[in-house]
Amino acid sequence: MADQVLELPCWPFALLLSSSLYFYHYPPGEALAEIPTVRFSRFLPDFINRLMFIFVAPYLIKYGYEKYRDQPYRVLKADGDLLVLPPKYLPEIRHLPPSKLSGVDAQFENILGKYTNVLVDSHLPVKTVHKGLTPAIGRILPRLLDELQFAFQVEVPDCDDHWVPVNLYDMILGLVTRATSRVIVGESICRNPQWLETVTSYTVNLGVTVILLRPFPNFMRPLVAKVLPSVRKLRTQLRFVQKELFIPMILARREAEMNDPAYQKPDDFLQWMMDLAEDGFDKDPANISQMLLIVMALAVVHTSSMLMTHAIYDLMVRPEYIEPLREEVRETVKDGWDKVTQASFASQRRLDSFMRESQRFNPTGELSTHRMVMEKMVLSDGLVLEKGTHICFPSKPMGMDDSIIEDALTFKGFRWCEDPEARSTSLVSISPSNMHFGYGRQACPGRFFAANTNKAILSRLIADYEFKFEDDNNRRPRNLTLGEQIMPNMHAKILLKKRNVV
Repeated sequence: MADQVLELPCWPFALLLSSSLYFYHYPPGEALAEIPTVRFSRFLPDFINRLMFIFVAPYLIKYGYEKYRDQPYRVLKADGDLLVLPPKYLPEIRHLPPSKLSGVDAQFENILGKYTNVLVDSHLPVKTVHKGLTPAIGRILPRLLDELQFAFQVEVPDCDDHWVPVNLYDMILGLVTRATSRVIVGESICRNPQWLETVTSYTVNLGVTVILLRPFPNFMRPLVAKVLPSVRKLRTQLRFVQKELFIPMILARREAEMNDPAYQKPDDFLQWMMDLAEDGFDKDPANISQMLLIVMALAVVHTSSMLMTHAIYDLMVRPEYIEPLREEVRETVKDGWDKVTQASFASQRRLDSFMRESQRFNPTGELSTHRMVMEKMVLSDGLVLEKGTHICFPSKPMGMDDSIIEDALTFKGFRWCEDPEARSTSLVSISPSNMHFGYGRQACPGRFFAANTNKAILSRLIADYEFKFEDDNNRRPRNLTLGEQIMPNMHAKILLKKRNVV
């Protein structure tokens, strides 16, 4: 990533400086002007405060949550304002439809979708997850496990009788990409080296693009985007996926369906998208290809890889959890990996709890449940949400609040499985104490598939391998933060060794 940053010409930064006064002194809307604003320093001009959000966002968000408690507050980002709402508004917004509060439009803004090839004009991926992927988990799980068998042979180094250094994030990323590709794009492409490389590098190029474009005002972004190598790479990758992989495959499948009476449709996410597409936009092979790439690169691969990397790091600094987890894995897979079912993973309550607790301390961001206000609204207490306002909730501070979670600052790996009768305590359950998959009717629909994938990989890693840090230190690699985003250390190496399991 650093090499790509260095490729950026210097002149855009001069333009950025010259445009700062124009952009950073935009006054807030009338409704937002009455809401308290959290700044890095009231003695600095706001264009500096906006830039400082990149470096001190966790502090600002936590400070605002603790100071204003049940009040909304505003934070200043480099490219706009966020209205952070307190938990009391959750019941009111949870059932509002995308026509009023849109998660897709908020995500489009967050990742600068205009420059990163994200389509905002279709709900086909979400519909396909709801109607295709989630109901099929039990049916497709054997295929995912079969591909994992191959993936472990390819992605995990030979370490039968000695310790081997590995980049943990890269190893898990490879396992996730291979296993989920079998389900998402089918058997004919899931092992294609160019596809695998495109999926794993696409998010890197997207991240570089967002980092470099975000400080610029909207009117300058098209100009700056033209000279960014990362933007060119994203377009090249999209063209490859469209022209070389999926458009020919989609057309071939449609032709076979029309002309071959014996043709049997593939049972994969791509086919479900094709079957569920209703209008011309969604049926366009180029658009299906584009949506499929975004689903894999953003929604499936990197989020799961980050969650599992965090979980392994947390397990390594808390070794007292290892044997209880191994005991659970031995019990739930006692008939062999090829006999594992969805029910097997559902019974892994300790592992589920440990992942949820790890995610509570290490979510993907300080904020969640992002929504773009699509039409002016007045909430029950009189709070006015103007059209175009970007709202969100402080999910990380909420997860560290003793009034929401007892003894919240203490990591308790089995906190969420202590009461066998408790409900809404699983990794995928949505509540004010667990908003990392979102909240309400627009919460992440793919979380059920992700949970099963994560358990399939973590179960095997925990049962069959030993881990330790290099130089025998016991310090967890420090998380990386950028603005409100939280990532595991993606460069840290650990030592891995195969266990002698009888």
